[in-house]
Amino acid sequence: MPKFIARLSFYFNRLDQPRAIILLLVLHVALWSLTQALATTNLDRYGDMLENYAWGQVLEWGSFKHPPLFAWVTGLWFKLFPQIDFLYHLLAYLNVALGLFGVALLARAMRLSAFALPAVVLLCLAFPYSTLAAKFNANAVLLSVWPWVALAWWHSLHQTKPSSTLLWSLGFGVFAALAMLGKYYSGVLLFSLFIVSWSLPAGRAWLFSWRSWLTLGVFLLCLTPHANWLHQHEFISLRYVAEQGEGAVAWSQIARFFLAPVFYWGLPWLLCCVIFSQTGSRWQGLGKRLLQSWMPRSWHDSLFWLAVLPWLITLLFGVAGLVELSLPWAIPIGFAYPLLWLRNLCGDEHDLQSAEKLAHHNDSLLKIFILILLLVPLLGIVQGWREAQRGSDNYYLPRRLAAEEILQIWQTRYPNNPAQWVGGAWGENALMAFYGDAHLRILPGVPDQFPATLSPLADWQNRPGILLCPPTPLDPSAQTACDSEMQSWLAQQGQTEPPIQVTLAREGWRFPLRRAYAYHAYIYWPKSLAAH
Repeated sequence: MPKFIARLSFYFNRLDQPRAIILLLVLHVALWSLTQALATTNLDRYGDMLENYAWGQVLEWGSFKHPPLFAWVTGLWFKLFPQIDFLYHLLAYLNVALGLFGVALLARAMRLSAFALPAVVLLCLAFPYSTLAAKFNANAVLLSVWPWVALAWWHSLHQTKPSSTLLWSLGFGVFAALAMLGKYYSGVLLFSLFIVSWSLPAGRAWLFSWRSWLTLGVFLLCLTPHANWLHQHEFISLRYVAEQGEGAVAWSQIARFFLAPVFYWGLPWLLCCVIFSQTGSRWQGLGKRLLQSWMPRSWHDSLFWLAVLPWLITLLFGVAGLVELSLPWAIPIGFAYPLLWLRNLCGDEHDLQSAEKLAHHNDSLLKIFILILLLVPLLGIVQGWREAQRGSDNYYLPRRLAAEEILQIWQTRYPNNPAQWVGGAWGENALMAFYGDAHLRILPGVPDQFPATLSPLADWQNRPGILLCPPTPLDPSAQTACDSEMQSWLAQQGQTEPPIQVTLAREGWRFPLRRAYAYHAYIYWPKSLAAH
């Protein structure tokens, strides 16, 4: 193994930097996607990814929770590829790779190109870009967008060629709009860039130039359809955001977010400070280097503020009681951390003691990264075994079996009238389309009530449908509440069709325990259809 790692590291070092970065990202995507397939037998426990898929069935300009970008990405992806868990995780890690490539380009734009490769490697070792990235949602989609926003902003400020200035100013507006369509939390990044612009002579000149007005115009133009959607739907997603903070200061959440850089980026931070030492000893003076890695050079240090401001502004919002902070919000904030650490520990490109010393540091980092990357699939097998032995619900949930069995029973009962929509427990009910029939339209709750009425299904009254409740014993109280709600609604519609009830358990060598789950699927049968 050590010889193989040394040879692989030697091969990477022989490549030019762009090729080495691309190859590293390919390996990162492939091995982490494989690891998720080995460690899990379902998508995420809380059904966020199924929820994304359901939103992505109809390419609306909004939803009752979030702006639409991650739903668009999911919907378009599965119009091209089949609905398989592995391909969903592949999408999640391709999203990471796109963001990491943007970080490499940002390093080059900021004249820190020597640090592009180690910065990408260090980010690959951070939790947001490895374990947490597997759950593709509104937080994860920002991993790919935020570095490109920062890249376009920097180029718009510093490009002197008229055509390049025009292109990057346009791009800044487009990427900023995409970030806001990913999650409104991106306003924190845009506010940070505004503050950093004021701290730079080039930034202040940009703010009072035609370039800033062009960027603002493109930004507003791109967001106009979403703004119209919000207006038409009484600003529903903005109200959802407002409900996340009730004026109370949640100090426990503030403390957790305060430590987010350590929680999420602790391993790469420590490795960076150990490996990239200017002295002979990597451990001597480590405490000093840990502190030095975060220090600004001056009040006008743009890289420092780019790295720190999103975290700091979010904390201030939490302290002011404007929002109740959530640790996963921190997932996209650290894209510039490694560039700051490397610059502080090694100096600017022209101040490096020698190219050989940097190459030696990079080689050490690459060997550690390759070793970890090769061990990741083995850890995935161990994690899968652990989940199987402890009987994890998310491991044993028979989602695909449930979709196939319910649709098979439907086909037997109603051979000439396929189901056309599925309501009930959002977004767990999306398993019927993701694992069963992709033509099924997934609705939250019942079709004539909020939030299903935000994107109404036309003529649902004349279309047969299914109302799916969550399985027991996963959450008995939720199942009971769902059963009561669905039965009550069907009674109001004059429905008397018997429900479909199935009890299923996953079998095979990956499932040593028998965990049975009972699904209740209620039937809506249109009165306009002939008796079956």
